[in-house]
Amino acid sequence: MSILEKIQKKRSLACCMLLACLFTLVSPQAAYGAPADEVTLAVGQVFTKPAGSTAADTFTYTLTAQQSGNPMPAGSSGDICTFTISDTDTVDLGPVIYSTAGTYSYEIRQTVIPPQTGYTYDRQVYTVEVYATNTAGGLQADVVVYNENGLKVPAIVFENAYEPLASDPSIMVDPPVKKTVSGSPGVNGTFTFKLEAEDKSDPMPAGSKDGVKLMTIIGPGEEDFGTWSYTKAGTYHYTISEVDNGETGYTYDTTVYTITDCVTDADGQLTVARTVTNAANRPVDSYYFVNKYTSVKGVSGPGGGSIDKSIRGAKTGDDAMTGFYQTMLFIGGIVLMALAVYRIRNRKMRIRLSGKWSLKE
Repeated sequence: MSILEKIQKKRSLACCMLLACLFTLVSPQAAYGAPADEVTLAVGQVFTKPAGSTAADTFTYTLTAQQSGNPMPAGSSGDICTFTISDTDTVDLGPVIYSTAGTYSYEIRQTVIPPQTGYTYDRQVYTVEVYATNTAGGLQADVVVYNENGLKVPAIVFENAYEPLASDPSIMVDPPVKKTVSGSPGVNGTFTFKLEAEDKSDPMPAGSKDGVKLMTIIGPGEEDFGTWSYTKAGTYHYTISEVDNGETGYTYDTTVYTITDCVTDADGQLTVARTVTNAANRPVDSYYFVNKYTSVKGVSGPGGGSIDKSIRGAKTGDDAMTGFYQTMLFIGGIVLMALAVYRIRNRKMRIRLSGKWSLKE
């Protein structure tokens, strides 16, 4: 080989080495090995609902590319990936593979069409920025998530909730308390009735305390306790009865009525089915109470007087003592009268006997 040929060969080798260096500078991926990186996006959902509720708990979300042609997860349709999450859970979107350095933007939001009664939806829109850069180890993709206020957040989480609408008290069946008084009292009595919840924490009408509401009716008439609203499905029990106030001359009605309210969730709205039964467990449409008034007059007392004695179904201790004293006074009067008669007759007898003894002498 001539000297000229050796020089040309060295020049060619130098050119090849220069081209190799330039190629390395322009395309570092080729020199660094792995040409691509992949990203998996974790999307979380928190769902709360009342205990025992059977409300649907699956919600739909979309990942949308902000630049057409952005890398997308498998199963996407063009620049949109639709997915669902059930109950409280986290799903992984990906892997999304990046082979070219650059910045890739996406939005993740919940799809609500149409909104359902009783549900509260998280309307947050997250922005996902993927920064793919060349490094000594190859292409590296870093993810940064921003909320709708532009602040960085550590995770993508949607919070949904379900709470059915409270029952409408205006359509609740509200049977009245009906009061009847038999007999002829001179003055109308005041009668008290009690509505009591089986569980004192259950809903009650206004004016209640610790699961009890009292209501009064003067003389015969009718009144109602009022209505209330339910916020949870379930079965609720109440009783209605008369309170024995000890009014003189009255016998009180001991009937106890039972209210059973079955509260159900009808597509996000609580509805109430009410049943009212009497002591015989028969359905009724009102709470009917009858009080009896009795008065006994004309019992003769000492000195020709008269005692008006009222009879009632339940007496207090003071009333019983008053009756006892009246009876003892009456008996005492009779005894005094008997003693007086005895003394008069005894005195007359002595006078007669004294006269007979005088005649004999």
